[in-house]
Amino acid sequence: LARYDESSRSGNATEDDLAWRSQTVVWDNDEECVPMAEWQKTFHPTCNSLHEMDVSLLLHDSAFSLVSSKGHWRNAWKVDMAVAESHVSATVESSLVSDRSKRNDHIAVNKYAVMKSLKYIHDPNEEVFELSRVDAVSLDVLTRSRFTINIYGFCGTSSMQEFAGGDLKGLLPKLNPIDKLRMAAWVAEGVADIHTADSPAGVGGEKANPRKNEIAVDFGNNDEIENKSAPDKISIPPLIHNDINMDNVLLGYRQGVEMPILNDFNIAVFRKKDARTGEPCRFRGRFANPQWMSPEQQERSEDGLSSGYLNEKIDIYALGNILYKIAVGNSPWKYEYKVTRITPDIKAKIARAKLRGAKPKLPPEVRNSTDSNVKAVLAAMDRCYRNDAELRPSARELADYLISELDAVEIPIALVDHFDFS
Repeated sequence: LARYDESSRSGNATEDDLAWRSQTVVWDNDEECVPMAEWQKTFHPTCNSLHEMDVSLLLHDSAFSLVSSKGHWRNAWKVDMAVAESHVSATVESSLVSDRSKRNDHIAVNKYAVMKSLKYIHDPNEEVFELSRVDAVSLDVLTRSRFTINIYGFCGTSSMQEFAGGDLKGLLPKLNPIDKLRMAAWVAEGVADIHTADSPAGVGGEKANPRKNEIAVDFGNNDEIENKSAPDKISIPPLIHNDINMDNVLLGYRQGVEMPILNDFNIAVFRKKDARTGEPCRFRGRFANPQWMSPEQQERSEDGLSSGYLNEKIDIYALGNILYKIAVGNSPWKYEYKVTRITPDIKAKIARAKLRGAKPKLPPEVRNSTDSNVKAVLAAMDRCYRNDAELRPSARELADYLISELDAVEIPIALVDHFDFS
């Protein structure tokens, strides 16, 4: 067990200095902020397992290849673990993969792993090490969730993670309305797991909310959420993803079932509390992307920080974007502006529109759909897009609602109803 200690950093950079440089968040200076949970201060490096891997040998055997360079911070490399562990030639291994793919393709997927390494354009400084630590610690604490990527090892700015065979946006054109509802429910479950990361009963749906049948959330009209029997105390999520978008929703297998998996936690927020009052500390964000971010995340002109203080409800707004994409098949705002790519000028218009309370428009064929599954996804999306963050439902409420809609059409969620994850 290793402990992260500010005093171990070189130089005199304060925590806020590091936040500015690493594009994370800035905490309110009026509060004496300390970590909300003990696990936020720890990490578990496994440097030996990464250093034992002979990358030159893997390259020679065609067992190490670039999968993605889309991320701002790191590249993702696909590693054939069979070759890495046994040094069997890639020719033999490829035939095994082909054979396994014909029989059960998720077996072939599981024989690979992904190594994430820092892009050469970034200096390996303390700020970058911190972003990598946040990603590793987040995935570590979320090990129990079936809706987040698995991590196998971590050292410095590199990590070994589960290989996911695809992404949700590539699957969407093939989905019927019931499948869309199922995917929407699963993504909402994943966000709910993130927000209850360190709760003993927080990950996994049913256990997380033993009173869910007593909580009535009205998704059928424009009224505010109505809690007919609210929980005694609302817990403060210690973890916020802070970057939920379609590129970070991958596809993986859980006991043979293909499902969405949330990925990339390197700019996640570890919530803090005021040491004097115990109340959660306020913070502003620095990751401005008008197309995807909530109204309160739009930057203010004087310093580039978010216009409002933020909390876990920024993930809920971002979940609304995922639900929009699931229902419509295209990203938010592209229909309204009749474009295939969002330009900087359009982003500026979107930012102003969001601050006025505007939502992305829906194509008529989707908006007027009579399919109950599509209508359920749109109802949940509409609640995510509420301009007032405090009026957005929790991720668990959204997941419960979407699952109940699936139950209503007698379509079971296989992993919830038929598999044992204990």
